[in-house]
Amino acid sequence: MNKSFIKKINDLSLKIKPIFDKSDHIKYVTDWRGNFHGQASVILKPINTEEVSIILKFANENNVSVVPQGGNTGLCGGATPIDEMDSIIISTEKLNKIRGINRSSKSITVESGVILSDIHTNVEKLDMFFPLNLGAKGSCMIGGNLSTNAGGVNVLKYGNTRDLCLGIETVLPDGKILDLLSDLKKDNTGYDLKNIFIGAEGTLGIITAATLKLFPLPKLSITAFAETNNISNAIKLLNFFLNELPNGIEAFELMPKTFWEVASNNINNINLPLKEIPKMGVLIEISSSSSKDSEPNKNGFIPLYEKLESLLSFAFEKSIISDGTICKNQLERNQLWHIRESAAESEKKELETTGAIKCLKHDISLPLENIEKFHLEAQKMIKSFAHNTRTIFFGHLGDGNLHYNIFGNGLEPDGFNNKSLEVTDNLYQIVKNFDGSFSAEHGIGQLRKKSLKIHKNPVAYNLMKQIKLQLDPSNIMNPGKIFSNL
Repeated sequence: MNKSFIKKINDLSLKIKPIFDKSDHIKYVTDWRGNFHGQASVILKPINTEEVSIILKFANENNVSVVPQGGNTGLCGGATPIDEMDSIIISTEKLNKIRGINRSSKSITVESGVILSDIHTNVEKLDMFFPLNLGAKGSCMIGGNLSTNAGGVNVLKYGNTRDLCLGIETVLPDGKILDLLSDLKKDNTGYDLKNIFIGAEGTLGIITAATLKLFPLPKLSITAFAETNNISNAIKLLNFFLNELPNGIEAFELMPKTFWEVASNNINNINLPLKEIPKMGVLIEISSSSSKDSEPNKNGFIPLYEKLESLLSFAFEKSIISDGTICKNQLERNQLWHIRESAAESEKKELETTGAIKCLKHDISLPLENIEKFHLEAQKMIKSFAHNTRTIFFGHLGDGNLHYNIFGNGLEPDGFNNKSLEVTDNLYQIVKNFDGSFSAEHGIGQLRKKSLKIHKNPVAYNLMKQIKLQLDPSNIMNPGKIFSNL
């Protein structure tokens, strides 16, 4: 790094000192899974939107690439710099102010570095609820959630992050500030520009703030677990619940036997919901913000509990489920959700301790009616490449999103007879054949940019490239992500 560059960065007069020392870059230049590594010339931590603007104006004028980064919890290498580019990393961790909460319109305006769980804590004090909920909620930041259009466990009822956002503030690649912050529920003034930046993974600009929707805090939430034995019954149970509780289902999570085996191996003092590990199970959460549902009736029973017990009993009588349990208290509920939210960490530990050389991780979505057919076809394909592999799949059944992860057989060179890339390519083709998507909620990043080019509609893919080139003609914003080349 030359002295001229260092002087130019120092001349930007940012409030927080730039980090040039490579030994202090380690946590910023490696992704959470440890699969992607890069290098940075400097780490910058702007404290407000104006400082982000100054940095991007400088980068654009000097043709220096920029990598925006929030909590660095992404799973596709989207916030990790490309090794040969020596980029500026802009960490949004100091953009951490809550600018305001509007109780009348039920909205909150936050800066992009606010940690997701901090949003939960602040709004729940006011009896309001922000439904985005991820396993990484204690460290992920809302800017990263917006940049990947994160999903999570509550998509079934509330939608993805895009559905929860009313407006954004974004700094464009040339440093201009695009202020689209608003708590309006309706604004039909031309193109919906905010949605171009949500899900763009920092390739079009840097989201510095957002106005988000809030909801009434549920007065009662109940968690249950049911054994369905197969995927088909799990879908039948979901549709039964949707018919009977159309506005009450918060989450409906598929958790099969292999998920529980990995969890049991890697979570200390785990409490299984049933006596035996289920062959196929679903984690169900229902809620209500109505006193009518959550307070004891004249018979002393809580109506929402009675409703849930009745639904599970009916499902048992119809052989949709073979067993089930309802959490009796908050401790049991927290224990069950801890198991689900620790899925990524459990798999990471399993990979480290079992001798599996590689785990192929996939984040896919499918129409509900095609999930079981996809699974059967995928298993045939995987076995044709390598024997003694294990598929650990789980996910948000309510919106058809599966995390479909395949552990290699522990044999050199990669656990898949050196054909791991072909396994993923074939898997994505099967997903496409069953009208699904190879990327449901984790984004594209570095990991899936080749697959995007192959599987995205070519007209849509070229239109995306045109938008990128129009907004960022010098390609300084997070280059090497989403697109293989421009």
